Amino acid sequence: METTRESLLARVRNRSDHQAWREFRDLYVPLLYRYARARGLSREDAEEVRDQCLEAIARNIATFEYDKQKGGFKNWLRRMVNNKVVDLLRRRRVALADSQDLRALRDPEPSPAEIWEQHWQQEHLKYCVKQVRGAVSERNYQVFQMLLFDERPVKEVCARLRMTPNQVYKAKARVLPRVRLKLAEFEMDVST
Repeated sequence: METTRESLLARVRNRSDHQAWREFRDLYVPLLYRYARARGLSREDAEEVRDQCLEAIARNIATFEYDKQKGGFKNWLRRMVNNKVVDLLRRRRVALADSQDLRALRDPEPSPAEIWEQHWQQEHLKYCVKQVRGAVSERNYQVFQMLLFDERPVKEVCARLRMTPNQVYKAKARVLPRVRLKLAEFEMDVST
């Protein structure tokens, strides 16, 4: 990808920049959907929240003010999707148990902010990996994909791709710097 997140936001303000909107959707549509699913929504409800967010973004992106000090677009988008999830749950009249004992217990589930952060980083990583695919060999890409996203052990990757462990590590080492470079465009720090 040739643009940073800030320049992509500037480009999507122009509704006729179809390439910018395509890049925007490729990156953020899966994030919105997966976040809603991680909050416990059904597939249909998560799709509804995703669509509502996209409509709101299209309506409001022209007036969005990018300010890194306030958390910028990331926090704006997180607040939006979180509010849409809460609104949907309220409309569905999902009742939560409320007692002194239950409130005192620590919730073993991650908070909405933690879920958002996890999905934000995962989606940016996936997007950046897709962006470097054409710049590396297909075999190196497969190795990286299997290790990082499929979470396959090196031994299994070796067996499936008929490679030695050393070849697998070298393949990963060829892809990783390119992915990190792409991630740097998003000002993210992901260690693998």
